[in-house]
Amino acid sequence: MRNLLFVLMFFAIPSWATSPNILVSIKPLQLIVSSLSEGELNVDYLVSPNVSPHDYALRPSDVRALRQADLVIWVGEELEPFLSKPLSQTSASQLALLDIPQLELIDGDEGHDHHHGDHHHEVDPHIWLGPNEAKLIAAAITEQLIAKMPEDKAKLEQQLERFNQELAKVVSDINQQLQAVKQQGYFVFHDGYSYFEREFGLNRLGEFTINPQRRPGAKSLLNIRQQLEQGKAKCIFAEPQFDGALLESISQHSGAQISLLDPLGISVSNDKNGYFELLQQLADSYHECLSH
Repeated sequence: MRNLLFVLMFFAIPSWATSPNILVSIKPLQLIVSSLSEGELNVDYLVSPNVSPHDYALRPSDVRALRQADLVIWVGEELEPFLSKPLSQTSASQLALLDIPQLELIDGDEGHDHHHGDHHHEVDPHIWLGPNEAKLIAAAITEQLIAKMPEDKAKLEQQLERFNQELAKVVSDINQQLQAVKQQGYFVFHDGYSYFEREFGLNRLGEFTINPQRRPGAKSLLNIRQQLEQGKAKCIFAEPQFDGALLESISQHSGAQISLLDPLGISVSNDKNGYFELLQQLADSYHECLSH
C-alpha cells in the first residue's frame, strides 16, 4: 500500500515549476495554451463553444473568474466587447491578440489586408483559424507564460517549437486534402473564415452576414439566391452556434448542400493536440461537402 501511495504521489507531481491561473475568452485559445503546455496547465474559458462570443453577456461567475486569474488572454474588443470594461478593473496580466504587431489583419467586409497600426475596428477577428496567425498567437502566449513561469522558460520554448513543427505538418496535410476542391464555390453563414481561406486558397462566394448580430439585408439575400439558382455554389455552411433556419429556407431547390463549420471546436478535446484537431475538423467539413 505504501508503495502504491508513493507511485500515485510521483505521478501527481506537476511537471511545471509554477502553474498560474490562466483564463481565456474562448475555447480555441484554451486549445492553443494546452498545446503549449502539454495540456497540464490550469486553463479555463469564459464563453462556451456552444454560443457565440459576439453577443455574449458576462455572468457573475465570469466576473469572479476574471478577478481570480493571473493571466487573461482574449482576442480583442472586436470579438469580445463585453470584456473591455471588466478587464480595465482587474489586476491580472492581459494579452489582447489583435494587438500582436506582426498580424496581417483582414478587413471584415472587404477582404483587404491590414497591417498592425491600422484602425482595426472592422477587421475579421477570427484570427485563431489562420495557421500563420496561430504561430504569432502561440509566440505571444509563450512570452506571457515565460513572464509568469520564468523557471520553465526552456521547456516553454521547446513546446513552442513543437507547436510550430506540428502546425506545419497539419498545414501541409490540409493543403493536400483541399487541393481538389479549392475552386468549388460556397457560402458561409458569417464572415469568419477569411484567415483559413487565405491560407488554403478556398473559393468563398460570399456570406449571409458580416456580423451575426445583424440579420442579412434583402439585397444580400437576393444576390445569394441568384447565385444559388445559377448553380455557382456547391455548399452553404451553417454554424452550430446559430439557428440555420434562414439558410435552409434560401437554399431550397438550389442543389447546394448545407453543412456545418464549427469555428469554436465544440467537440474538440482539450489536450495538446486539440488545436490541430480544430483545424483538421474544419478542413474535413470543407472537403466532405465540396467534394460531392
